[in-house]
Amino acid sequence: MTKLHRRLVFCVGSLLVWVYGGPRVAAQASHTAHEVSFSNDSVVLSGTFMIPSTEGSHPAVVFLHGSGPSTREGARPYAEEFASLGIASLFFDKRGCGKSGGSWITASLDDLSNDALAAMEFLKKQEGIDSARIGLWGVSQAGWVATVAAAKSRDVAFLILISGGGVSPYESELFSYKQEFEKAGLSESDDSTAYRILDIYFNYLRNGEGRKHLVAALDTIRTGNLKALAEQLSRITPSEANRHNWSWVGTYDPESDIAKITCPILLMFGDRDRQQPTDLAVKRWKEGLKKAGNNDVTIMLFPGAGHGIRMGDHKDHIRAPFADGYKEAQLGWLWRHVVQGQ
Repeated sequence: MTKLHRRLVFCVGSLLVWVYGGPRVAAQASHTAHEVSFSNDSVVLSGTFMIPSTEGSHPAVVFLHGSGPSTREGARPYAEEFASLGIASLFFDKRGCGKSGGSWITASLDDLSNDALAAMEFLKKQEGIDSARIGLWGVSQAGWVATVAAAKSRDVAFLILISGGGVSPYESELFSYKQEFEKAGLSESDDSTAYRILDIYFNYLRNGEGRKHLVAALDTIRTGNLKALAEQLSRITPSEANRHNWSWVGTYDPESDIAKITCPILLMFGDRDRQQPTDLAVKRWKEGLKKAGNNDVTIMLFPGAGHGIRMGDHKDHIRAPFADGYKEAQLGWLWRHVVQGQ
């Protein structure tokens, strides 16, 4: 058994995937890429449409973004790898980033999921695309975006989600803060104060109440051991006018949406993720997909990997490497489930 196969920790249902059973392909397979634009209502999004140069009707992937600002360029290496299998793709600049209009800061979860579906609609109209085989790929926050999109539309043919979804954003946020508090070695008193302020923050996100109380509470911790928390919450707390667009961070529960997902899905996690509770996320995904009657599910756990299946922290602005087998696992899954349709 290879190192890669040993990393296939478990699968949901009866499906077992031999991670890379497809043909060996050239590292630089022939493809073409075009600058394109598409719209979600009044917002015009700009991106790149990449399609293999081979003849025939190709499956396709829409690449989605994590949290914060993001352009299309992070997805390009994946798109080129996928093109080597005969899979087309659309990767685009997030709202308000690169050449795209709108603003991700004032976008709701519903807006972002509709951006994903608008990208799919664009692909359906392109020559050389199999409209019945268009899926979504996403990392981190995109796990929730893709979950909402797949619950809205049965046209989502498959999902590849990395370090995302399953748990609620609130559970994920609390887990992340807990890791930071433990790393900082907060005293019992500071720890209690930090969670009290987080309660005020999430209550404001949920119902719009207590913003002045939150601002006052943050002012009390702008010096001392909780200074970093004050700076972060001050930076991300939305205005009263924009609060409704971010309420989902405190209110969204993906359970009912996961229970609607029936397409093939690949879920990849690191067991040392400090931003998302991997064990709980896996549990929630399994429970929800069981309710959906979805047995075409592969869950992969990468030992020693953190968020985004990275091995270690970023250093000197250099991103940590991916875990061994991460890329090959996706290619193998796509070959079997999307290209061959098994």
